Amino acid sequence: MICANKKNSTNLARIDGGLVVKQGDLASSFGYALLDENYQLVTGLDGEMATVTLTKGIHKWMKRVEVSGSAVAFHLDSILPSGRWRLEITVGEYVFPSDRATMIHVESADKELVTEEALKLKEFDVEKVVEKVIAEKHLTPSTDAGTHAGQGDFPDLLFYYNLGKV
Repeated sequence: MICANKKNSTNLARIDGGLVVKQGDLASSFGYALLDENYQLVTGLDGEMATVTLTKGIHKWMKRVEVSGSAVAFHLDSILPSGRWRLEITVGEYVFPSDRATMIHVESADKELVTEEALKLKEFDVEKVVEKVIAEKHLTPSTDAGTHAGQGDFPDLLFYYNLGKV
């Protein structure tokens, strides 16, 4: 049975920043007051470390910040994929808010930005993979006269290698 007067045990109140941030904006700050079920400040948490978590599907961003004045302040320190991110703040034994309603919207940038996820893919050593495939297929590099492998595989691998370097 759902109670008509359902209220959260913990709540957040935005005290700094907005609800929307442009992708790649690493300077804008966000601040949230930590509130109880009566929307009063939760005291006794100052000086403790809080974990701020933003989640969007399988994506997760986390940052540790210190509680000051029964509030936390933070800024993004990496580029996040665009979309709606759910905010959760954990400090002591509390998890704020009790519901899933607090969101930050990351608006797409006008230019294509590289997210942390894309950077991890770049760490994959494409050159070594190409060398391995060439060795396994016993291919030889193409010359002005054409491809020695006879199947045209090597130029395609070179194309993908060059894409990986970009």
